[in-house]
Amino acid sequence: MGIEPYGNPNAYLTSDGTLMISFFRRALSSWVVLGLLGLILVAFIVTGVNTPGMGTGGGGSGATVAEAGGTKISSSELLRRAQNEFTNARRQQPGLDQKAFIAGGGFEGVTDTLISARALESWGKKQGMVISKRLIDADIAAIAGFRGVTGQFDETTMRNALAQAGISEKELRTGIAIDLLRRQVATPAVADARASALIARPYATILLEQRTGLVGIIPFAAVQDGRPPSDAEIAAAYNGNIAAYTRPEARVLRYALFGAAQVAAEAAPTEADIATYYRENAATYAAKDSRTLSQVITPNEATARSIAAAAKAGGSLAAAAAKAGLEAATLSNQNRADYAGASSEAIAAQVFAAPQGGIAGPVKGAFGWYVVRVEAISGVPARSLDQVRPEITALLTQQKAQEALSDYSGRIEDAIADGSSFAEVAAKNKLTIVETPPVLSTGQAVDHAEWKAPPELAPLLKAGFDLSADDRPVVEAVAKDQQYALLTVAKIVPPTPLPLAQVREAVIRDIVLKRTAARAKALGQQVTAAVNRGATLAKALADTGLKLPPPQPARARAIDLTQAQQNGQQVPQPLQALFELRKGKAKMVPGPQGDVIFISVLDTITPGDLSKAPGLAEGIRRELSQAYSAELGEQFLHAVQQDVSVKRYPDAIAAVRRQFAGGQ
Repeated sequence: MGIEPYGNPNAYLTSDGTLMISFFRRALSSWVVLGLLGLILVAFIVTGVNTPGMGTGGGGSGATVAEAGGTKISSSELLRRAQNEFTNARRQQPGLDQKAFIAGGGFEGVTDTLISARALESWGKKQGMVISKRLIDADIAAIAGFRGVTGQFDETTMRNALAQAGISEKELRTGIAIDLLRRQVATPAVADARASALIARPYATILLEQRTGLVGIIPFAAVQDGRPPSDAEIAAAYNGNIAAYTRPEARVLRYALFGAAQVAAEAAPTEADIATYYRENAATYAAKDSRTLSQVITPNEATARSIAAAAKAGGSLAAAAAKAGLEAATLSNQNRADYAGASSEAIAAQVFAAPQGGIAGPVKGAFGWYVVRVEAISGVPARSLDQVRPEITALLTQQKAQEALSDYSGRIEDAIADGSSFAEVAAKNKLTIVETPPVLSTGQAVDHAEWKAPPELAPLLKAGFDLSADDRPVVEAVAKDQQYALLTVAKIVPPTPLPLAQVREAVIRDIVLKRTAARAKALGQQVTAAVNRGATLAKALADTGLKLPPPQPARARAIDLTQAQQNGQQVPQPLQALFELRKGKAKMVPGPQGDVIFISVLDTITPGDLSKAPGLAEGIRRELSQAYSAELGEQFLHAVQQDVSVKRYPDAIAAVRRQFAGGQ
C-alpha cells in the first residue's frame, strides 16, 4: 500500500538544483507577474492558436469593465482575451472546460493581467518611457511562428499568421511594447530577491519527514445492497436524474475537402524558378573546403621561423613548438571564412592554399606570428544545377504549394464573406461534398452503429460543434499546409432523453450503486469515529460485522508524494491523508473510482534528516527566492496601479464572466 522512501532525495532536484515546493504552497507564482506575456497576442501566434475575428488593444465595443490611467478596457476585449487564454489552456489540457477554467482562477487571472498590462503601459507613458521601433522589430523577427521555409523571418508568413489569428500588426506591436516595458521595469525590480537558508531548512526537513500508519478498506462489493428496486423507484430515479439518461446534442456536418490536388498546377516550379533559386543560393551549393589544422602563435618572427623550419624538416608542429616552450593548438573542421575571421585573410590565404601536410607561415597576424600545419583536408565538392535540381524542385514545390493553397483558401473565404452559400462555393470549385449522419462531439454516430467516421472528421469536430445553425460556412485545417475543409452545419439534433425502456438496466445499476455507496459511507464514518474515540482500526472494522480485508500498512514521505505529483502520477489519497492527521487519529477517504472507502490512521511520524540530502535545502532556498521575486513583482504592479489610478466595474466583469461561462 505504501510508497516506499527512495534512497536519494537529491534525485528529485531539477536540472538547476531546485525542487518544486508545491507540497507547501500551490500558488507561489503570480498570474500578474509571470502570466503577463501569456495575455499578449504574441503567445497566441507562437502557439498557433487560431482565433478568427479576434481584436485587441485598448477600447473596443461593449461596456467598460475597468479603467487604467484613463485607458478603458471593454467587455468585448476581456471576453476575447479570456476565450483565447482558455483555448490556449485546452491545447495543454484537452479535457478542460470553461467551468474548470473559471474554478482554477483562469478568468480572474486574465482579468488581473489585462488590467495590469494596461496600467503598466499608462505608467510607462507617464514616466516618459518609450520602446523604440527597433526593439519591437527585433522581438518580432525572433518569433518562430513568423519564420518561412528558409528558417528566417518572413514578412509574408507573419502577415498570414496575423490574418489567421485576426490580429493587426499595430495590435501586435502594442502587445510587444507592453512586454518589453515589463521586462525593462518589473524584472530588475525583483532581480535581487533572495530567501535565507535558515528559512529553507525547515521546509526541507518537512519534505524528508516520513509517516507510517494503517489503511482500512471497505470495498463496495462487500456491502452491496442487491435488493431489486421497484418499478416506482426506477421511474423516480429516471425522472429525478433525467440528464444522466439524455443523449447529448448531435449534429449533421457537411464538408468539402480541398488541398494539394486543387493547386497542383500552380505548385510546379518553372525552369526559371529553379535557376533563380540556384543562383540566389549559390553559396549553399558551392564547394566547401574544411581543414584540420595545427597552429602555433609566437611573439617574434625568429621563433616562428625556427618552428616552421623544424616542422618542414619532418617533425610535427607540436614537437617543434614544444622545443620552443610553446604549445600548438588543434583546430578541427575549419572553413576559410571562419578561419579568416579568427586570424586574418592573409593567413587564411596561405593556409587554404597549402596541401595536406604542408606548412603555412610564418605570417604576421594580430596576435603574433602564425605557423600552421594542414593536418587533414576534407570537404564537399561543388554541386551543379543538374545535381541539385530534384532537391530545389521539391523545396520550391512545397513552398509554392503552401502559398497557392493559402491563396485558394483565401478565395473561398472571400466568397463566403461575399454571401455565397456552402453549395455554391463547393460547386464553383468542383469540390466533393460529404455529409455525415447525426454525430456526437466525439464523432460517434447516433443510431448508425455500422457507420465509421472518416479520418478527416476528427479535426473538424470542434469547429463543427462551435458553429451555430445560422453561422456561415468556415474553412478549417485538416492537416496544416496540406489539406483543408469547407465546413458547415446541416442540422442540429438537440439533446434527447432516452426512453426508460432503453436505459432501464442502467437506471437499476445506478440505484443499486447509490444504495451501496451510502451504506459504505455510513460504515466508513462509523469506523472513523470509533478509531478517533480510541479503538484500534482492526477492532473498529471487525465491529461492523462484515467480512472486510485486514488493515494494510502504509508508509510515505512528503518528498515522495510531491515528486509523484510533479511527474503527473496520481498520489493515493490514503497516503496523502497521513499528512493531514494527528498521531492516532483517522480520516475517511473515498476511493478514486467510486467503488471503495478507505480509512487512514496515522501511527508514527519520523522527522527528516537533512544530512541524507545535502543539496535539498539549497534547492528549496532557490525556489523560495523565485517565490519572493513573484511576490515583489506583484507588489510592484500593485503600486503601479495605484499610481495611475485603476478602477474596476465588478458588475460588468461579472457579466463577462457569465457570458464566458455560457450563461452560468
